[in-house]
Amino acid sequence: MSAQGIIDFARQFIGSHYLWGSGGDTPDGRNGIWYLKEVTRLAPPSTDPKAPMVFAAQCDSSGHFVCSGRFRDIDGGRYADPNDWDLQNYLAGLAPLPLDLWCPYFVYFSPRVMQGRNLSNSDSGRIVWGEDCRGIRHFDCISFVNWVLTGATKPNWPYNITQYQNNTSGRTTPVDLDAPAVAGDILLRHVDHIALLTAEGTVIQAEEHAHGVHENERYAPSRWTGRLRVAQQLF
Repeated sequence: MSAQGIIDFARQFIGSHYLWGSGGDTPDGRNGIWYLKEVTRLAPPSTDPKAPMVFAAQCDSSGHFVCSGRFRDIDGGRYADPNDWDLQNYLAGLAPLPLDLWCPYFVYFSPRVMQGRNLSNSDSGRIVWGEDCRGIRHFDCISFVNWVLTGATKPNWPYNITQYQNNTSGRTTPVDLDAPAVAGDILLRHVDHIALLTAEGTVIQAEEHAHGVHENERYAPSRWTGRLRVAQQLF
């Protein structure tokens, strides 16, 4: 495999959801990265319009986090209010049914209350129509990068962002931020965020609760504080 193989592998997971502490699991699947003990589960269901929870993933890692279903990156994803007629009618229709007969709203929407200390004050505790979490992998930024590098290179990658920042793995070489775009370079923003650079100058990342894994950002050196290149012998 080559450095481009890192990007080819990463692109397979665009559209995955962002969930703090999750390492690539589908809900209740235990099929993500090996080193994380936290388990991604479906949150207990609720048809209460003030606290709906339908097909939403949760992870309890240094707190309680509920997936937002990348609601800003799907057509029709939006905030909701307990008094909204569509929310009330949908939940009222689910309430008398056994769980195995529940269906998402209009094929893939499901309401949930967003939770987690990674949320802004304006989003914490708000209801959104997000994407049904069932069968979808869930990552945070570091688990996504480790998952991709583990799948696309020879060794396993179990590092945290600080270890990448300090370049302690012996598997990477620092690169100038202004250097031409090279597929598979690792991008760092202090110890807060990590992502992957493509040869086309886009960034693939698991970013924030509302977006999930995406390739919507153009690389701008000023937005990053570090850049690393994977050693050639690892391919």
